[in-house]
Amino acid sequence: MNISTLRQHQIPVRMVPRAAVPFHLLIKPVGPSCNLACRYCYYPQRDTPPGKIDDEVLETFIRQYIAAQPPGVKEINFVWQGGEPLMAGIGFYKRALALQQRHTPPGVTVSNSLQTNATLVTEAWCQLFRQYGFIIGVSLDGDATLQNSHRPDKRGNGSYQDALRGVRLLQQHGVEFNVLVVVHNGVVERAREIYDHLVGLGARLLQFQPLMAEGDAVDQGYQLSAEGWGRFMVTILRRWKKRRDIGRVFVMNIEHALAQYFTGVSPVCVHSARCGTNLVLEQDGQIYACDHLIDDKHRLGNLNGDTPLADMVEASTRLPFGHRKSTRPECQRCSVRILCQGGCPAHLDARGQNALCAGYFRFFNELVTPLRRWPRDMAGFNAWRATL
Repeated sequence: MNISTLRQHQIPVRMVPRAAVPFHLLIKPVGPSCNLACRYCYYPQRDTPPGKIDDEVLETFIRQYIAAQPPGVKEINFVWQGGEPLMAGIGFYKRALALQQRHTPPGVTVSNSLQTNATLVTEAWCQLFRQYGFIIGVSLDGDATLQNSHRPDKRGNGSYQDALRGVRLLQQHGVEFNVLVVVHNGVVERAREIYDHLVGLGARLLQFQPLMAEGDAVDQGYQLSAEGWGRFMVTILRRWKKRRDIGRVFVMNIEHALAQYFTGVSPVCVHSARCGTNLVLEQDGQIYACDHLIDDKHRLGNLNGDTPLADMVEASTRLPFGHRKSTRPECQRCSVRILCQGGCPAHLDARGQNALCAGYFRFFNELVTPLRRWPRDMAGFNAWRATL
């Protein structure tokens, strides 16, 4: 058989296009379904019908997500969120982990992160998390009074004790976790107490998330002023310093800002000069450019459609929301632009300005002022660390 004949019998191989830039795709396996009824939820169930991603979509997602990564990528992170992602069931994640192993090429590491309210955590979940090295984010508002007031269950009962039980199980099994606190005007005066309480529970990784004025938060009258956000974060910064928790307790808002100051690269999309590479997959297969911009303007397509995932990433990076965030006139004049970069586009007000601008300025200015004596490079970082 000659070469021409061989070519006629070749089976064409369809190559999956690869993205030109690194990207993440957050997946919501049960959409907005949740066992709690947090009063400030930005993602209420009435806006998106509850449901569960089916096995076919799950495999399509995992296969395409891995295949579409840029050449040379050595680690791929899967981020599971909701709603309450544990409601998908432990069997769902076992299937997902098996699919990851099946489709991951040699030399590439897969990691998993999951955000939970911790009330459904059991021994079996902890064993799975520990075995596969999951990093768990726990949503917790502070002590029992705060948690039960703002994060009740469906029947209006408090959720603190169930969440605390979940945290204790994670600790007992050595599962790495961080605690995420939603900040709104109702907790601004409690910043010091919240910090002390969470550290007292043994939490060593903390993250403070400004309220998203979306969904139930608007209906329930929740607000966060720029002044309140700045005052809360400055209190956290000062408390972290006063307790000499540097190197012992890691506040991600602080750690990320320090990393950005000395490297020029933000570890998070909120404070990147541009965004658009953190996509979200709903349980029905729809893909959007941002978790907080779930609308037709930012819908990129369906996972089961004809558009390759790499093309959706490219389309997302071209959308205006990610380009304009750090080019606004007020940002050009700002002395802490190097850390803020305009903040999250989801916080833009009717004037097109970040509603938390003054708060970010107060926090970042207090953080960065003592650092300005050192060069913004690793030598400067090492010199600064030597003074601690």
